[in-house]
Amino acid sequence: MRKLNLGCGGNILAGWENHDMDVDITKPLQYEDNSIDFIFIEHCVEHTTTPDAVRFFAECLRILKHGGTLRVAVPSADKIYDLADAQYLNWHGQSGFGDGTRRGAVRSILLDHGHLSAWNHSILDACLFAAGFEEEKICGCNIGELEGHGKVIGEHNNAIETIVMEAVK
Repeated sequence: MRKLNLGCGGNILAGWENHDMDVDITKPLQYEDNSIDFIFIEHCVEHTTTPDAVRFFAECLRILKHGGTLRVAVPSADKIYDLADAQYLNWHGQSGFGDGTRRGAVRSILLDHGHLSAWNHSILDACLFAAGFEEEKICGCNIGELEGHGKVIGEHNNAIETIVMEAVK
């Protein structure tokens, strides 16, 4: 089974091909058609424009084997808007990226961290569909054992700001 972990940062997964800056997701992926079983990308797609993200998802569809899965984790502006609690806002204010308010946290996820695109469930779902994944094979998921962003920002904070979706070829 061939599994890619793209934009991995320090989240190195055993048994996976772990890539970070050595793979530019805004360019065609250097893998053969129908050659990959699973692709995981976490907190990376938001560092591209929406058109580049859709092109990246289409590239994932191209290189995935039939039945292969793309798992995408991104920060969600509306999830922060809806779920930010005192603990999250305190952490966020202390992080240097916000003023400790819900408005500051939403602004930060949209404007800071090198983010070039905004995400929520509907946008991610629509972008995966636009890239060619079939509607009935795209679903939201819970944060699971692959995701490592919570080790960096804390699991509580990650649960507030991260959405995960899978799309199957």
